[in-house]
Amino acid sequence: METGVLATKTRPLQSAARAARRALLLDEAAVEFRRNGVAGADLIRIARNVGLTRPSLYNYCSDRSDLARQCYFHLLDPLLADLDRAAEAASGLAAVLSFLTAASERDQSHAIIAAELDTLPVDQKREIVTRQTEAFDLLAALIDRGIADGSIRRCDPAIAARTIWGMIAWAPLGDIWAKRAEPSRLSVELPGIVERGVATGPAPGRIEDIEIEDWGALVPPPPVDRAGEIVAAASALFNARGVEGVSLDDVAAAMSATKGLIYHHFATKAELVAASLDRAFELYDRLLDCAERHPCGVDRARAGLALNVQAQLDPAGPMSLTAAAYHKLPDSERERFSKQTNHLLDRSIATMELGNADGSLRLFEAEPTALVSAGTFNFVARWLPVDTDLLPRQVAFEVSTLFLHGLSEK
Repeated sequence: METGVLATKTRPLQSAARAARRALLLDEAAVEFRRNGVAGADLIRIARNVGLTRPSLYNYCSDRSDLARQCYFHLLDPLLADLDRAAEAASGLAAVLSFLTAASERDQSHAIIAAELDTLPVDQKREIVTRQTEAFDLLAALIDRGIADGSIRRCDPAIAARTIWGMIAWAPLGDIWAKRAEPSRLSVELPGIVERGVATGPAPGRIEDIEIEDWGALVPPPPVDRAGEIVAAASALFNARGVEGVSLDDVAAAMSATKGLIYHHFATKAELVAASLDRAFELYDRLLDCAERHPCGVDRARAGLALNVQAQLDPAGPMSLTAAAYHKLPDSERERFSKQTNHLLDRSIATMELGNADGSLRLFEAEPTALVSAGTFNFVARWLPVDTDLLPRQVAFEVSTLFLHGLSEK
């Protein structure tokens, strides 16, 4: 009898210890995924750092993709709970701001995993997308409630929710690519940006009320050489399926070409990723060149955002910046592209400072605000609602208006 009682008491303790070890494991996995991406993560290091052997790691997960799936939900579930608690606020706007305050304390490394979904089995990818969409829908419901109660201006709640989520999720990617502002500094500015925006003037009610720069004028012409064709095709595939979700065979198939042709121009996949990023940064510079024709800070900021949103929605647009792309590169190339990222960031900061000087933009801290702006468009193509009937210019209007003018019905 005593043995039975002891066993009964011991089981909950063992279960609690296992749950605690699993939580530590998933926290450590988040650190490793943030450092090296899902595909490049060192599972042995993850196990060792929580006191597990490689074989004992598989008592908690079946394989790398299952560990990523569990880690994603480990990071997302607290955010879903934050959304539920935020719904108790007095107004829709207060609820959104309450959620942002809570989210600022969370690890946002789920964004790293979300950008590599195509490396996961179909059923795991579907499960993550379903839960991710649930989060978007919960946030959109708070925004819709705010429109109904008069605390939030009229906007597209689905686009607004995804834009806000992109701002939140950019922190780990900004840290990887630019290594500039601390995530805490990003979170300090974010609630104010979402509430009031960065512009001093009123929000436009319709797209017809303002000028939206047209990406169509900047779309690169079809490449005239085979290497250029390969890079353009690879860039589109990388954006659609993630770097680790695309093989050189996939690129060849998309071009109706042989794998030998790809290897003739690019000896490794890392070389093709680097060439795709070179193309991307050239396009990002071209977008900012166009935006900087505007003499006023707010107009320059809107043009830059609107063009970037449209570019990300176009298969011919630039490759987006993801953890997987960064970690695919050798150290020398990482350093080179980090410098290019910082060059773009410096130009965005200059736009913020111009707007501060001419009075068209509020006095937000320029560096974290510029970093947050990148989150508005970096995920837009992956997260756009599948049933949306908005044209790219309309999506660009919604995204840029949220960043510039916030949600508040002033």
